[in-house]
Amino acid sequence: MNTSFDNLVIPLRFDGKPEEDIPLVAFLFSRSGKLLEKTAVRGEAVEFKTAGANPRLYKVLVAPAGDKAIDDIATIAELERFKPFEVVLDFNREGLLNPVLIPRDYPLLWLRRSCRVRGRVIKNFSLGTLTQDRGICHARVHICEVDRIRWWIQKIPDRIIAKIPEIVIRPEWPFPIPEPEPFDPIGPVATELNPQPLPPRFQFDAVSEFPVRSSALAALQKTAVNDSSNLRAAPEALSAAQSVLLSSPKILSQLNSGKVAAIRQALIENFALFHPYFCHVSWLWPYFYRYDQVALAYTDLNGAFDVTFHYWNDGDKPDLYFWVEYLINGVWTTVYKPSVPCNTYWDYLCGSSVTIRVTDPRVRWECNDVIDGDIVWIKTIGSSASVNHIKQADQYSVIQGKLFNHVGLTDVFMTGGSSALDNYRRPFGGTLNFVVQFGSGLPANGMYYYRWSYRQLRNADLSNSPAIALMSLHKGQALHKAYTYEYFDALNHKHFGQNTFKLGPVSLNGQDDLYIIPPAFPASNPVNAPELSPLWDQNTITASVDSTQFADGLYEFVLELFDVNGNKLAVIPKHIFQVPHYTSFAPSIDAPDEYLLVNGANADGFTMSARVDNQRCEATIYKIKVNGSEVSSDCCGFVPYPPNANIEVAFRAYHPHNFATFSFVVKKGTCNDALQQGFTNASGMVIGNADNYTRDSNSIYREGFSPAQLLGVCVAGGKAAFAEHVYVTALATNGYDRLSYLDASDLAAFALEPL
Repeated sequence: MNTSFDNLVIPLRFDGKPEEDIPLVAFLFSRSGKLLEKTAVRGEAVEFKTAGANPRLYKVLVAPAGDKAIDDIATIAELERFKPFEVVLDFNREGLLNPVLIPRDYPLLWLRRSCRVRGRVIKNFSLGTLTQDRGICHARVHICEVDRIRWWIQKIPDRIIAKIPEIVIRPEWPFPIPEPEPFDPIGPVATELNPQPLPPRFQFDAVSEFPVRSSALAALQKTAVNDSSNLRAAPEALSAAQSVLLSSPKILSQLNSGKVAAIRQALIENFALFHPYFCHVSWLWPYFYRYDQVALAYTDLNGAFDVTFHYWNDGDKPDLYFWVEYLINGVWTTVYKPSVPCNTYWDYLCGSSVTIRVTDPRVRWECNDVIDGDIVWIKTIGSSASVNHIKQADQYSVIQGKLFNHVGLTDVFMTGGSSALDNYRRPFGGTLNFVVQFGSGLPANGMYYYRWSYRQLRNADLSNSPAIALMSLHKGQALHKAYTYEYFDALNHKHFGQNTFKLGPVSLNGQDDLYIIPPAFPASNPVNAPELSPLWDQNTITASVDSTQFADGLYEFVLELFDVNGNKLAVIPKHIFQVPHYTSFAPSIDAPDEYLLVNGANADGFTMSARVDNQRCEATIYKIKVNGSEVSSDCCGFVPYPPNANIEVAFRAYHPHNFATFSFVVKKGTCNDALQQGFTNASGMVIGNADNYTRDSNSIYREGFSPAQLLGVCVAGGKAAFAEHVYVTALATNGYDRLSYLDASDLAAFALEPL
């Protein structure tokens, strides 16, 4: 029998003509799974140009060619979601291939349905004391379909399936991680972890296809869908699933059978009920969750997206997972990619809206509306510190018995306090970005350039610093403003690209460090962006400065304007300069005189004062003293004490200029002794006495306790072990977030034992 061919030609046709023509593509794989060739099926045959090969050494799969994504297939596992037909080669007595018939009903698996996916990408922004949800424009949304487990559950190793009963019937909280074991690759897996600072949201849609009790299912759906709860924080979702699973004799019988086949079948029939368990068990994810991208969408100026994709008409609704990228410094960067198991929209209702909440701090508030006219709206330092929430004059309050001056401080991100005045405690530090929005009437020949200048007004202790002239804040730094544009690839798919326009610096007419006022649209002069549909953020970072180069203290920052010839403008109408509304942020209001270089009825520029402080905190816990003396001879922490002893607890919570808060906690063993904690714990600013503790000039806090006060519920035994922890939290902000790298902490332990 001749089994060697110059070209491999396989007769191939449908066993009965389909209702509509279905273009096919054939894949030739080696026995080890390597893709050797792919080619279109033409007529009633498929031809592979594989010379001198034995057909029995190959694996041939045929799939519909309508989905362009099939062009990127490189492995058998990737091809599985296209429901390929496997060709079995059969030879007659003469050694020739018999015709291969695709079964009459097989094309039904290849029928496709369309699904419209709508949604919005949003982020919550804080502006002073105001918080708002805003749409994120020009984000790239990846829409992925999560594979149904029934398609490939047979490939999950027996040893993994065998572990399911102990997870479901006798769950430990938290779920333990087993000893490392070899992982059997079963195709593309879903193991991503969430890069966001906040926990991912859990979505769990309808599971009506599974045979479960309606009352418990309703409780599960209400918890997981309607409340959109974080599953890790909502064990009631797990309890609802458990009540269904453990009350089903059939499921319990399958789980307790000890037979892997029976356990597999239980998973196939009831996977939606097992999912709340698996969401907690990260080491299971690579085995039970896989996905493939089915669509790509870009958000509009309101953060909305709307796209249609096609899926297989096999009776299932699509299960969708979303992840998001955003252009940061010209590079598409992942800003939302939570774990797949806890963030899949199971049985997604096509056409329903999905809300994706991004928390990545690198995503800025953009795509705001154009403002009409010749307006210069000085908005924020960073993305959140409204300039109208920075104290511009001396204003005092008493905090923990000490006088505190709020000049130059902001209340951004601050909570608590007895009044709005008390909340102005945050200085600025790190890299400071000065954000301005220019009106649609600019730039004009009479108002074409801007420049920021600065000078120190006071030292860190608020004593006056030597009088100096204004200096350029920019120091020759190049500034660019980015814009996005649309383009289409070879497949006529739309994409977004990014380009930049250099604002400056420009030297003109004896003036250095001048920067062009950007127009409302990059297609306008002087940018003249040539790309399709160019757009940019109306907010402009007009200056970016590393404040660590400054000495700590109070600074004046001045914004000046220049005409097209570089002449500095004076007597500018006051209403040109705008600041945010104090309570609502928008619309803007005319800048009060305290923000202006007043020149009669006009202004020569905009000015504001802000306090800069980049000092680090310090935290130290000292050894316990008994009757005024340290009694521990080593670092082991045992503290012998006599009856009626005075036991002193002391720690240092320090910031050179008091811009910090602290929290001090004493924890006794495993006890939850509220009475003892009321005596020993303390919190407040590092400015004065706090709770029971007295602060000295070195910011050391001390308090003496009787043995009974410390021992509390352990007083009968006369001894107990304690942990002490102090955390000092810096108040400084860069306008985006608190500068947590300035924080400090310390941890110690001691044990009381009677003499």
